[in-house]
Amino acid sequence: MKARTQFRPFAAGLLALCAVTLVGCQSAKQPGSYSHAYVTVKGRSDAEIRQVTKGVFAEEGYSLVAEGAEYMGFQRPGSRRDALKWGGWLGEGVVIRAKVKITALADASHLLQLDMFAVRDAGDGIFESESRMVLLNKKPYRQLMNEVSKRLQAQ
Repeated sequence: MKARTQFRPFAAGLLALCAVTLVGCQSAKQPGSYSHAYVTVKGRSDAEIRQVTKGVFAEEGYSLVAEGAEYMGFQRPGSRRDALKWGGWLGEGVVIRAKVKITALADASHLLQLDMFAVRDAGDGIFESESRMVLLNKKPYRQLMNEVSKRLQAQ
């Protein structure tokens, strides 16, 4: 009888886990939810969005390194801490790369998605190694994108 009562909490927990797994997380299905940070901008042109985004990133020490129809790439030198985390024992030679994807949505708004990468040996065609950052603290990147959104709304 005692084994049966000990099994009930385990079975209830297992059932709850299965229910959560089957239902899934609704926020993960929203556009941009797999990015490090994202914002939706309404009522602004592509040119306005690009100008403001470039300004915000420049203020944070990033330089524009690539630009395409739906893409902007920025990078900055990594700090010593970044280098130790992403570059190995020497603590040097890491660049932090930010990729902003701009997607036009059906309701005349734009989705801006930010993804962050640590790059070892940046610029070296053979040895360059780009790693998508696994971030436990996405807050600085959300603040960056929120600043872009805030400035666009103020215009």
